[in-house]
Amino acid sequence: MDESYRIVDLGERRVLAVDGREYPTRYSERVIRMLIERKGVRRAPLYFDFKETRGRHFLGPLFRYLHARGAHELEVLEVGCSFGHMTEYLADQPEVARIHTFDTDPAFVALTRAKVQELGLGRVREVAHISHDATRRLPWADGAFDIVLAVGVVEHLPARTRRAQVDEYYRVLAPGGHVAVLDTPNRWFPLETHSVGLPLVQWLPAPIAYRYARALRRRVFRDVPYAEFVADGTGWRNATLADCLPSSGWRGLEDVTEAAGYGWRFFRDTARSRTRRTLLPVFAGLAAAAHAVGLPPVVCLPYLNLLFRKIAGPTTAA
Repeated sequence: MDESYRIVDLGERRVLAVDGREYPTRYSERVIRMLIERKGVRRAPLYFDFKETRGRHFLGPLFRYLHARGAHELEVLEVGCSFGHMTEYLADQPEVARIHTFDTDPAFVALTRAKVQELGLGRVREVAHISHDATRRLPWADGAFDIVLAVGVVEHLPARTRRAQVDEYYRVLAPGGHVAVLDTPNRWFPLETHSVGLPLVQWLPAPIAYRYARALRRRVFRDVPYAEFVADGTGWRNATLADCLPSSGWRGLEDVTEAAGYGWRFFRDTARSRTRRTLLPVFAGLAAAAHAVGLPPVVCLPYLNLLFRKIAGPTTAA
């Protein structure tokens, strides 16, 4: 671990000093050191504001939608707690009664448990460590949750187990409940935008994709061995809309993506970069064309931000 940093305690906040720059945070020195141990000292500051940036950005539309529907006393399952920033955001929402969350990474589980304890997040009832294999059969009953939330998760699930894992999200969802699959890079969008950042790389056989990445992204991938490039969890192959649905497809589900402000509306309303704003008319045309042929507009967008409501019947394979 790189030790070229210092943490200054200023009472109500701490300051992490790295490479001549200072990063204030409300997190404790214990949490900061745990984060540095997991992500490295130079990446750690990126996480300090994630509750307000990523949390509000991705979950704001969901809770505005739920509030308008009069939702209350919600039982929530968060898939993949990571640093616990989404967990924190969920714990602040008045519609939420109880939160269960889990991760396959023991370091992130320990971090989130520390934050729950230190920040007094009383609505968080469980931060579980579940092995990768065990996520193919989650330890909760059918229909246990009103909300199942998977943010930036599906693309990291190995192809050989992805179907079983995603089916579990729908199994534990109660009738009338919602599954939110957010911040998931779209495999069918021509430019891979998640990790490699090259056109079409996610469609190539792994050996060719590896050589392609090393040739055009030498600074990033020059020293990355092939085994690491193709390892479980790397996510560069992205995910399709079908990957985000259960085995039974649309049966028993209502697509409320656009009604809740996700999909095309989310892409349009959150466009910040000059390139994205310039290309909005192009994406608008593509979204309209997809809708005209009966496809959700998200199929032509770089990222899948989806919300489905479970209305009736089984939504997993028998």
